[in-house]
Amino acid sequence: MNASKRRTRILLKDTLRLVAPPKPIKVSEWADENRVLSPEDSAEPGPWRTSRSPFQKEIMDAVTDPEIDAVVMMLGSQLGKTAIQLNVIGYYTGHDPSPIMMVQPDLGVGKDFSNDRLTPMYRDSPQLARLFGKGKSRDSRNTIYYKSFPGGRINIAGSNAPASLASKPIRILLADEIDRFAKSAGTEGDPLNLAIKRTTTFHNRKMIFVSTPTIKGHSKIEKLYEDSTQERLHFMCPSCDHLQTLSWRRIKYEYDEETSQCVEVTHACEKCGAMHEEHEWKRDYANRTKWIAGKKHATTRGFHLSALAATINYTWKMAVKEWIQANKEGKQAIKVFINTVLAETWEEEGQKLEHEILLNRREMYKARVPEGVRYITAAVDTQDTRFEIDVVGWGKGYSSWRIQRHVIVGDLNQQQPWQELDEFLSRTWKDADGRSFRPVRTLIDSGGHFTLKVYKFCKPRQGRNIYALKGEERGDGQETPLLNGVSTNNIVGATVVRVGVSEGKATVFSSLSLEPGKPGSCRFPLPHPDNPDPFVYDEEYFLQLTSEQLVTRYKEGKPYTAWVQTRARNEALDLAVYNRAAIEMINPNFDLPLPEPGSVATGAKRQKRPKKKNVSSSI
Repeated sequence: MNASKRRTRILLKDTLRLVAPPKPIKVSEWADENRVLSPEDSAEPGPWRTSRSPFQKEIMDAVTDPEIDAVVMMLGSQLGKTAIQLNVIGYYTGHDPSPIMMVQPDLGVGKDFSNDRLTPMYRDSPQLARLFGKGKSRDSRNTIYYKSFPGGRINIAGSNAPASLASKPIRILLADEIDRFAKSAGTEGDPLNLAIKRTTTFHNRKMIFVSTPTIKGHSKIEKLYEDSTQERLHFMCPSCDHLQTLSWRRIKYEYDEETSQCVEVTHACEKCGAMHEEHEWKRDYANRTKWIAGKKHATTRGFHLSALAATINYTWKMAVKEWIQANKEGKQAIKVFINTVLAETWEEEGQKLEHEILLNRREMYKARVPEGVRYITAAVDTQDTRFEIDVVGWGKGYSSWRIQRHVIVGDLNQQQPWQELDEFLSRTWKDADGRSFRPVRTLIDSGGHFTLKVYKFCKPRQGRNIYALKGEERGDGQETPLLNGVSTNNIVGATVVRVGVSEGKATVFSSLSLEPGKPGSCRFPLPHPDNPDPFVYDEEYFLQLTSEQLVTRYKEGKPYTAWVQTRARNEALDLAVYNRAAIEMINPNFDLPLPEPGSVATGAKRQKRPKKKNVSSSI
């Protein structure tokens, strides 16, 4: 055989290798054979073993089922959601090369995912490393947000960045923490729908949707799970072998308050009532658990699992400790536990309050700033003829104390009311020990007819933590996070804080429903002898504070909840939402000690915000 024929034969073999279908293996099999956990990605680096978390096998293998085009994962924390997605990416990089897109809540999270999780996997897993030679790191085709490999590519996108979603067609879509996606990708609409449209040209597309859930009726992952096989992992009772899901309601524990430790925790069988410890329920995990579907679905498999099923890095005793702490901190912390540990949606309780109840709760403060306050915030509502201002103190568990209600009347086209506003926001408020407090954040409503004036007022005062605010709310039941990122896309370059008012109202009403003194409750002052302000917390204020209620509406036959006004004025409620957003922006540490009496309390150094919530960026 001459040299020309040999070259032709080699070329033909290489071509056939590229077009031939890949060997039919499953994602879990690929991972066990090829995935290597990196030091940056695991406390125990080395070869991947699906047997360490057996519940992941069925989820991963559903992706490679030819009859399935979508997999929904409504999972709690500590269950390896990201690890599962990385295995899928590895499979469709090294075994069945395809165009892939990973969508994160924002590009910042996407950057962290690429640097801390994806790149190390490509580097340390030998099969994948061969696809990215030494020169690839400097290749212009391989960046933080884009990497190419023989037969495919991966794009890292952010739900708040429309340009990152506007890529070429993709076969494999992974959407992570979709309940924290931006409401809209610029002006192009729902980012999840935009990403899904990129898959329509592939008959063999695969879509993986992942998230911990949020509020019932507003959760994207809950909606997708309901339109799936609705599978839940069932465990055999160690005594009677009855299959059942692990339930927080059947968890029994003993907790030692002195040592802050869970002494014992067991789970009761729903059939025979026998109590068994965690290691007994999880013994022979792979053979004594089973995923059971709640309904049939031809193309979508859905999986729901709480952190109680975790096999590594998380125990029931840890869960009990989190639960105890959440109950001390209040409803917001309990909500986080329900969402992230139990992987269940949070359902708000009765959302209509009578104003007389709150009016009669007013109490006499010993000083303008009551005992227990660690920070204060201010919020400003901009009307055509006045500024409405509410100053609020905050303490442990997001307990709050109204401190001063103030109104500045005047034509906002003139300079005088703006000057008065600046003077008011420059003042301090004192506690009984003589400490002076300044607002750690002030948010000013930029809606209405004075948007540009608000921007121009706030821009030079951002050094004093005074920022413009834009309220956002959808009318179709889709939830917008309380802190939905910031924008500087305006003529003066002012930082504008985007606030989801619907979630804010739900949070405010939950706090108002608590008895005074409980963590997270709200307290109000009676008129004080040394208060020169005529605009006190009177009946009109409480009528405004309770001026909306949550109702059920329908769109295309599907129910959703929406806030509706029951009276014309609702400034007090809006200000309560703005103040809640202001305090959450600083991620406060309420355990830090106050400065010495007689000093100025300007707010402690801002704490680092965990990479979780629903916020593309914060101030």
